[in-house]
Amino acid sequence: MIRTSILISAAALLAACGNGTATDTTATTNTVATSGDAERTPFERPDDHAIGNPNAAVTVMEFASVTCPACANWHQTVYPDFKAKYVDTGKVRYVFREFLAGAPDLADAGFMIALCANEDDWFKNIKLQFDRQSQILTLAQQGQAREAYVNLAKSSGLSEDEFVQCMANDTLREEYMDRMQSGIDMGVAGTPAFVINGELKRVFTLESIEEQILPLLGEDMPVADAPEQEPAE
Repeated sequence: MIRTSILISAAALLAACGNGTATDTTATTNTVATSGDAERTPFERPDDHAIGNPNAAVTVMEFASVTCPACANWHQTVYPDFKAKYVDTGKVRYVFREFLAGAPDLADAGFMIALCANEDDWFKNIKLQFDRQSQILTLAQQGQAREAYVNLAKSSGLSEDEFVQCMANDTLREEYMDRMQSGIDMGVAGTPAFVINGELKRVFTLESIEEQILPLLGEDMPVADAPEQEPAE
């Protein structure tokens, strides 16, 4: 049902673009970005989007939607510290998998744009969508979804014609939906959802993630600074 509704929504968005001559469903800037068969953890797929040490003891996999406000909040408030402390230091491998939530038809357009743009900019394009999420959703509510996504595509390095071709690429769409299905099979029912070393965990804050990953790393939880005491009078 989700796949059918997404295909209908994609067709509507294409029609709004006013280019009925774009029939090449295979022409895109690139295919799905991969982490490489030789450089990935046992918890990854060959077509995953991943960053960090492929030999890390811990893999944190996030299922998220670019139109999910809670996902945007996590990426803006928690992800920077998580990445700096654990991914950039080589302790954790981070994997992002697409999951349609929030406004599924709009999320589909966003994921497709990220997939069709330069694969080296994939995480950069996802960040851009989280940063613009409120603006995009507002424009969509005002009936300006086409303009919002054409502008997003151009910011991601695609021309309007390339955007139209991208949206018609059902092969690429099926690939990311297969990654989403892997989350459904794991029990993911909402976003953001996190799978740590293959197990679905209820985490959201940095502290709750640390409670899961630090034992796997053989590290203790950081000790909170004691509150400063008022000087005695």
